[in-house]
Amino acid sequence: MEENNIEKNLNIKNENNNSKKNNKKIAILIILILLVLALIGFFVYKNYIAKPVQSTSKTNVKKVYSKYRMSGNNLEDFDLSFLQLENNSVNTIYSPLSIKYALAMLSDGAKGETKQQIDSVIGEYKPNKYTNSSNMSFANAMFIRDSYKDSIKDTYISNLTNKYNAEVIFDAFTNPNNINQWVNNKTFGLINNLLDDISDNQYILVNALAIDMEWNKVIQADGNTNPKDYYSVSYPHENYSAYVDPIDGETFKSLNFNNTNVKSVEIGASINNYDIIKELGEDNIRKTVGDGYQQWLNEGNSCGDDPDVNTFVNNYLKEINENYKKVDSSTDFSFYNDDSVKVFVKDLKQYNGTTLQYIGIMPKNIELTNYISDTNADKINDIISKVKPIELNSFDYGKVYKIVGDIPLFKFDYSLNLMEDLNKLGIKDVFDIKKADLSNLTKQKASYIDKAVHKANIEFSNQGIKASAATALGGLGATSCGYDYLYDIPVETIDLTFDKPYLFLIRDKDTGEVWFSGKVYQPTAN
Repeated sequence: MEENNIEKNLNIKNENNNSKKNNKKIAILIILILLVLALIGFFVYKNYIAKPVQSTSKTNVKKVYSKYRMSGNNLEDFDLSFLQLENNSVNTIYSPLSIKYALAMLSDGAKGETKQQIDSVIGEYKPNKYTNSSNMSFANAMFIRDSYKDSIKDTYISNLTNKYNAEVIFDAFTNPNNINQWVNNKTFGLINNLLDDISDNQYILVNALAIDMEWNKVIQADGNTNPKDYYSVSYPHENYSAYVDPIDGETFKSLNFNNTNVKSVEIGASINNYDIIKELGEDNIRKTVGDGYQQWLNEGNSCGDDPDVNTFVNNYLKEINENYKKVDSSTDFSFYNDDSVKVFVKDLKQYNGTTLQYIGIMPKNIELTNYISDTNADKINDIISKVKPIELNSFDYGKVYKIVGDIPLFKFDYSLNLMEDLNKLGIKDVFDIKKADLSNLTKQKASYIDKAVHKANIEFSNQGIKASAATALGGLGATSCGYDYLYDIPVETIDLTFDKPYLFLIRDKDTGEVWFSGKVYQPTAN
């Protein structure tokens, strides 16, 4: 009996030991499984989560930023990029604003890498809305082939109309007449034939803009100008005079521009920042002028009712004191001038709350092509920040400043090689049938952009500026008598004549938005 109990206890003990061994094996197995899973997890994290997924899938796009990426609406490298991409010695005009709008509308219809390439340039740009008038036109449209209208997504059309105030127009696409007429109407008749052939296209996005604006004040007075507004300066008792003759009809001054005679308009300004009484001393002036006047009288000269010496000198001092701080200008303008560049800036009239500003920049010592290659938005913005108005506090004390200058007139048009240029900026896939992803725009998969057209023109005149673009994916003093004593005064002459090739910008003065960019090599011949 006792032996049986001992054997039974031994069996139970063995079973418990076996059970503990089995549990230990299971625990070890679980630990091993967890370790394997941990290693697998670490491998997946290290190679697929912690690192960007290298994939050609359009849903996994590695972000790349173009060097022309916009950070806002002010002057950016993008606005100068087409000057640099087409840096040849010819007249050039284009509208960065028009191209931006066309790209923004296209971006809203794109996805994946196609959208990423466009957005890498557009960046933080937010389209502004402008109010149309008889002097400023701004319009967007999408033309859709009649047979393709069901393929364009309603969400895209809604976005165009709400966000861009775009017209959606259905057309047979047998010829470009309707599109060209629309562009012609939106550009005040300045652009007639934007497109030549649209027979292969299913839809076309278009931006068109134009301005026909007058200067606040004509550059050079003409026969219609009030005579009191003519620029003619002569400081009483100081050896200084300046003037700009009014234009005689349509006869403009001839300017030698790059060895060619061209039509030009003349500007001038005088800023008297020299206090002659302070510098020479009142007592000194009284003695010099008084003695001279007394000698003149002693020599038998007379104007009839001659004042005594003291009265004459008092009047003389009063008049010469009025010369100091006097500012005269032939027209309204601002400028900057140093050893390397000349800058001429002039505002156009305000229309519907928008003031556009013309900025001309002429390099003095290097060819314009080299200047354009080496410049960027930061450099141009720095120059613009130094521009100063014709005001007394813009000039150092101690001199009379005399500004002279001839500004050439010009009129021309230009067409960008837009598709090639956009490719160079990094916008490529949208033009490739195998890579383009416009699935936010159309239900059709094989949709891409096969043309990018941009035309622009400009006329810079004495009265103002006309410009358009379209993008398709496009007084004399006197003494009391005949005697006078003239003092020589220190004069610094600032020459703002533009007689070499130069670049120009037309921008929104308040926002910095660039409407037009260009360069002038051949102004209007005389």
